[in-house]
Amino acid sequence: MPPLRSAQEIIERAKDIGKAQGIQRVVIAAAQDDDVLEAVHNAQLEGIAEGVLVGDRQRIRSLCKTIDVDPRSFHIENVPDETQAAIRSAEIAAAGDACAIMKGFLPTSTLLRVLLSKKYGLRQVDTVSHVAVLTVPGYHKLLGITDGGIVVRPDFEQKLAIISNAVMICRAMGIQLPKIAMLATIDMVREEVPETLECATISRMAEEGQIPHVQIEGPVSFDTAVDRRVAEIMGFGSPVMGDADVVVASSIEEGNILAKSLINFAGAIFSGIIAGAKVPICLVSRADSAMNKMSSIALGVVCGAAWEQMDLSFPIYTDTYRQKAW
Repeated sequence: MPPLRSAQEIIERAKDIGKAQGIQRVVIAAAQDDDVLEAVHNAQLEGIAEGVLVGDRQRIRSLCKTIDVDPRSFHIENVPDETQAAIRSAEIAAAGDACAIMKGFLPTSTLLRVLLSKKYGLRQVDTVSHVAVLTVPGYHKLLGITDGGIVVRPDFEQKLAIISNAVMICRAMGIQLPKIAMLATIDMVREEVPETLECATISRMAEEGQIPHVQIEGPVSFDTAVDRRVAEIMGFGSPVMGDADVVVASSIEEGNILAKSLINFAGAIFSGIIAGAKVPICLVSRADSAMNKMSSIALGVVCGAAWEQMDLSFPIYTDTYRQKAW
């Protein structure tokens, strides 16, 4: 499969999966949200996915009337309590009856606390993380930004896990050797900026083959990571420079602000996925447009179908590699 390069290609790929394998089911936890319902309705009309709505049936039906959608077009399970809705969604996914889970009208912490408990067997790794996959006008391919949603201030080990999770999403999108930039404020190592030391160490690990299946460069400033002209002016010859598939932020604030800036000021289309679980978790903001939510559903379908064929039991790196790198 050639690499996907835009939100529209993600949507088309999800449609192709539906035609080849049958339309995929996505379970929505606490589905009583008008934008979510509109996104799921559009996804069903486009042949992207079938929604299984878990939540307050009365509220869902009322919202459907508000947005002029027939509630009979959905499969609805009446679970008004948000925690119980998360539990029921986890049960559906664990039973293999949904390829992805989408967050509805409930706190992210409530959803993740349930989904990642050992009871349901959905958690694959210690660190789960969020990847914003953006179609940015003017950039020549999809750009992943991680982690702007889950890990507040990742330490060294968590950054390795975040890379591993991002690679799983890249591989699902047909990017077999993703180019990953470890973001910093400067493009060189400085002892007074601890993040640059970690970035350089991780970059060296990849160069030495300790983190396979990726190309990693760091520390890298954002403009150097995504602008070939800037990279050339700065004299950087790395294949990652100016051509990054994923940028790894040093903090949740950095990743979140970067993604939202591109969405609000550059008109980027956003697809949000939490990786590290058995099935992808579509995580979007209530303020996201119906288009962004639909593209997140499509990415969930693409990742869910691909991950069924992948071995998710092992991270990309090993304890031996970590010890050797230090």
